[in-house]
Order: sequence, then C-alpha cells, then structure tokens
Amino acid sequence: MEGLLIAEQLELLKPLLPSKRLSWRFLDAHTFVLPLTKGAIWLYSKPPQPRLAYKPDMPAPGSTFSGFQDLLVAKAAGDLLAVEQLKLDRVLKLHFAPAEGFVSTPAVTLIAELTGRNCNLILTDSADMILGLAREVAKDINRFRQLRSGLRYLPPPPYQKLDPRQASDEELSQVLLGRKLKELSKLIDGFGLELSKTLAITAGLPLNKALIEEEVNDLLPLLRQVSAQPSRMMQDALSLADIEVLRKSTAKQERLQRLTTALKSRQRVLQKRLEDIDKARQAAAEAGELRHKANVLMAYGQQLKPKTREVMLSDFEGRPLKLKLDPRLDAIGNAQQLYERAKKREHRKIQAESREAELLTELKQIGKQIETLAELESAEIDKLSEQYLVKPKGQFRAELGIRYTSPQGYTVLVGRNAKENDIITFKLAKSRDMWLHAQGYPGSHVVIQAQGKELPFETVLFAAQLAAAYSKAGQSDNVPVDYALRKNVWKVKGAPPGAVNISQQKTVYVMPSRRPSDAEKVKSK
Repeated sequence: MEGLLIAEQLELLKPLLPSKRLSWRFLDAHTFVLPLTKGAIWLYSKPPQPRLAYKPDMPAPGSTFSGFQDLLVAKAAGDLLAVEQLKLDRVLKLHFAPAEGFVSTPAVTLIAELTGRNCNLILTDSADMILGLAREVAKDINRFRQLRSGLRYLPPPPYQKLDPRQASDEELSQVLLGRKLKELSKLIDGFGLELSKTLAITAGLPLNKALIEEEVNDLLPLLRQVSAQPSRMMQDALSLADIEVLRKSTAKQERLQRLTTALKSRQRVLQKRLEDIDKARQAAAEAGELRHKANVLMAYGQQLKPKTREVMLSDFEGRPLKLKLDPRLDAIGNAQQLYERAKKREHRKIQAESREAELLTELKQIGKQIETLAELESAEIDKLSEQYLVKPKGQFRAELGIRYTSPQGYTVLVGRNAKENDIITFKLAKSRDMWLHAQGYPGSHVVIQAQGKELPFETVLFAAQLAAAYSKAGQSDNVPVDYALRKNVWKVKGAPPGAVNISQQKTVYVMPSRRPSDAEKVKSK
C-alpha cells in the first residue's frame, strides 16, 4: 500500500483518537481487525499487497490463527491513543495505552510495515524492544536489519524525497523534468506504482516517456489532485476494489503464481526430454562405428589371446584401430557386445523420435499458456491447476494439521484426528523437531518445527498450551503435557492410528491457551 493512501486513511482516524476499543478480531492469519468506538481499523498483512483501511463495519468475534495474534490479544489491550506515519512512508505506528485489570499490561506500540513482499507487524514496548512479530527476519535474510523478539526495533533506512503536499511547483518541476512517470516512487514521497499509473492514466501520458517542460506544467495540478484524494483518483483511473476484493485478487495472484511455477517446471521437463532426443540421435550416429569395430574383431577373432583388455588392430583399409575389450569375454563375445550396443542406440533413437512431435506440441502449448495466464478466468485457472498441480502419491499436502506460528516465529502443527496425528508425527516432523502431547488424556499430537535450531522454552510453553487445549483436558486449569524430541517417539507395529511410545520425555504443567470449537474437538489418542 502506498504512503499517500495510508495517510488518507489516517486522516479518517484522527477525529476518533484516542479511542476505547473492543477486542481484536481476526479473519485469518493475515487479517487483523481492531474495533474502535466507531468503526474499525483493518490491517491486511500478507505479501505482496499489504493494506490498511478504516471501515465503519467489523466482523464478528472469533478465534486467533497465530501466536502473534495471541500475543496482540494479551499485550495490546489498552486504548488506542494515536496512530502516526513516518513521513509518507509505508510504515505506521499504533500506540496503545496501559491496560488495568486482574493482570495489568504496560503501554505497547504496534508497528505496521506495509512494504510489499517484506511487510511485517511488530509489537514493541516503551523502550522499542521487540516483544513479538508476525515474521522473524534473521541475519541470513537481512544482514543489516534483523527483527527478532528481544532485539531493539530498528526502523527502515531513512530517505530523502519531496512531500507532494508541501513542495512548491518549482521544486516539483525541477524533480520531474526529464524523468519518467514510472520513476515517480524514487522522486516523490508517498507515490508507488499504483498511484504513478493513476497519474499517467489521468494525464494521458505513458509511464516510460521522459517528461518535457510542457508536460510537467500540465501534470502538476493533477499531481496535487492525486496527492489530496489518492483513493478516489485511483478508483476513477484504475477501478481498484476495496480491501475485501483485494483479498480475493491476492488469492488469485497466488494461484496464478503456483500455476506459473508448475507450468515452467513442466516446460523445463519437456525441454530436457527434447535434449535427450538429440542425445539419442548423436548416440545412434555412432552405431556405424561400433559395428565397424565389431566386424574387425570378428575378422581377428582367432588371433586374439584370452583375457585381453586392450588391442591395436588394423581395419579393412589398413588404418590402425585401438579397441578396449572386456577381458571376461573372447573376441566373438566382445564383437557381439558391440553389435548389441549399436542396436540399442538405434532402437532408443526410434523410440525417442516417436515422441518428439507430441513433446514439441505440448511445449508450444505450455508456452502460450504461460503468456496468457494473466488473462484467464477462474474456471480456466482451476482446469489448468487440476492438470498441472496434481500431487504425486505419497506426497502430503502442506495444509495437513492446524498451523500456528509461535511469538518467536516457529511453526507449530496440531493434528485434528488420529490419522493426521500419525502424518504430522511420522511424515512431516524431523528427528530434531519437538513433539508434545497432553499426559494421560486423549488429544492431538503437536509438533514444533525447529528448523535445526535450539528451541526457546517460551515456544515449548506456547505449543504445550495448544496440546492441552486440543485434548480432553481442554477445560482444565493445570494440564500436564509431555514433550520430547521427535526421534524419541516411535510406533509399535500394528498399533492403531495415533498410538505411540515415547522416551526421554519431560513434563510441563500449563493452562490451555484456547478452547477448540466443536468442529475442532479431537477424537484421537
């Protein structure tokens, strides 16, 4: 979302702040809704198109979908005091007051970095220390700016751009003259590709043409208008939908991306097979030489000594011919071996060439499909997806199990039934992952995907609370939960689904983190 669009939404919020609020509400792991006394703030944090909107309506209360959402519910519990934007950047801060209650919570700040594919939500305390975040940024991702719980929050690097609401016509003219509209995001604060397109369409100018003085003079009033009313101008020019339609559009883009990847993968396979046909042709071209060597061996057969590994002979035209032989075979046997190799090469060539026309046709068809993917309707996308996204037997879908993200950024899998318990424990989990189960109660297997790292105990507690919640002890106050490395969990042959043995386990007593709905209650052991 572009800076001017964010600023426009914040202007709608200013008269309402500070504001008492209702409890956080979540539509999914990426849609955060903060109800106020009037309306609600909607934050959509999934890359590559994060969005902020102030809307008069709000969804019904529901459950959380990630550990970070659980953290927000617990920590960002006070009134919303203010929302500030850094310049016209895509970074804003939501400041929450302390909350009094049975357990008091101090003031916190939620930082929303709505920066395309690198978007993130970060919760900090009054000293700018990170309490939790939606997506951890480690050193291997960004060696200049790490984002992890326990570190001090570092804002994105500063920049120098003209503020279109405050800069003079002369300043704007100097910056724009000789530049292209597609470069606007590098020159004018708050502008990105969408608003640059809006300005280009409104002005009737191409994005990639260098602006001359006359065009700049005509452009300035429109630039002021877009800066003052960015969403209305963008809707008029681009007919962009609101945040709900955007979610559907993003889902379509994700499906197109997966399909594009699958089609390109198939394209590479076809190209490799066509290369193999060329190799088969080249190999078959050498069949005549192999037969020639075999004929010479047959002619000298009686003269060669047994167990010969290499021999120099003269062919039928008197030319020297060096041959490597299998010492286990006599001359006739070696000759027959060469005849057989020549025959196989020619046979492989015939087989390969019989498929060539079909492969070329499919390759051409896939090339056209890749070029026209963006124009396809949903039904056509579904049809192609069924054809190219079919998973091979034995491959388990990533959606198996309920998935949570701990406040420390680790993925936690929860089985929903006995069959899924077996799959996440024995198919998805690795030997160094952590396995958890409520002690003495039927319930879900829970696995923390450790990614080869040493797990913080806070993550183990987070997963243990889930294991307690997704068990028959979910209504209790103090539930024992066993945990052990996955390599110490095994299944006895013939045991029913979900039944396991464990060793070297430890036990922790926890309060269940949430109560599963009736649809989520487990029937496993």
